[in-house]
Amino acid sequence: MKERLHPIQISILIYMIQNAVVLYSLPRLTAETYGTNGWLGIIFTYVLVNINIMIIAIIYKMGKGKSIFEIIETTIPKWIMLPIYLIIIGTWIGMASMVMKMYIFIMKMFFFPGVPVTLFILLITYLSFLLLKGGIYHIAKATVLLFIFTIWMIFMFLYLIPEFDFTRFTTFFFKGKTDIMKGLVHVYSAFLGFEISILFFPMVEKKWTKSIFIGNFMTLSIYFIIIFLSYGFFSFNQLLNDIYPVITMLEYVEVPFLARVENLIFSFLAFRVLLTIVIYYWGAQQVCRNILSRLKPNYWMLIILTIGFFISLIPQTLFDAEKWLERLSYFAIGIAWVLPLFVLCILFFQNLMNRGTSDAN
Repeated sequence: MKERLHPIQISILIYMIQNAVVLYSLPRLTAETYGTNGWLGIIFTYVLVNINIMIIAIIYKMGKGKSIFEIIETTIPKWIMLPIYLIIIGTWIGMASMVMKMYIFIMKMFFFPGVPVTLFILLITYLSFLLLKGGIYHIAKATVLLFIFTIWMIFMFLYLIPEFDFTRFTTFFFKGKTDIMKGLVHVYSAFLGFEISILFFPMVEKKWTKSIFIGNFMTLSIYFIIIFLSYGFFSFNQLLNDIYPVITMLEYVEVPFLARVENLIFSFLAFRVLLTIVIYYWGAQQVCRNILSRLKPNYWMLIILTIGFFISLIPQTLFDAEKWLERLSYFAIGIAWVLPLFVLCILFFQNLMNRGTSDAN
């Protein structure tokens, strides 16, 4: 019997693959996007993401668990879809590469200034290869283990409660110089990764779609706690002027049995970043396999990792990596919305055609 992903595995997988590298700057991004008391804005973004997930769940129910490639190519020939597939592949490989490069630049800036960037890229690419080689079921099992290793980190933020002060919150909501449209992309990108679940349809147990919502809620819970604490730890102006407020907060954590807590937490967060990278590579690999199934999966994996390696060499500074990630996030968010809506429209068309054929008979 073919192994299938359990709903609990999927919930943990969704939580672990959502773009954690944005978390370091998320309190500042919410302040820039939503203004004063911008911590409430994360709930608005969460609702949008849930609507996005709901469309994926509807597709699974209407398509009766069929692969999205099977649904699409029943109506539209593969050669017509080829340019769209290539855009998806390029975006997902680019997202994996830029998440990796941004994390490496932040790590170098704060903790390992003397280590060459290329060495980190090679290490993460090799770890990605080891996970990808096992397939999605081994990735899911590794994710559960890494989740157990990392979930305790949220309790470290409790040590900041003595520094928390409600007087730092303002009496105004969503006021100040804001940039809703551009900022929303940054905040939304912190939830990206869930869209890969549209490829899970043939690999899951029945009644699994609730697990995507649960995983997304777990992400919201972590983000909300950290952002809320940030608004009580910094003043609003301090939040606007601190590039990575979460790292600054961690520098103030004092634990009797541990020195430099931020080093430990940042290192453990590498597991979440690694899984985000791996799942984007895996998604690109699935699309490649659909285009040319005659080529063995391992060959596609090596091609994708090689392309990702060279793309990750392009940004030379942290600012460049952020710009690349921002631009790719526009494409990734577009795919997260347009691809499910496109598949949903095809399903409606197929149902209408089937109903018309039944009526004619």
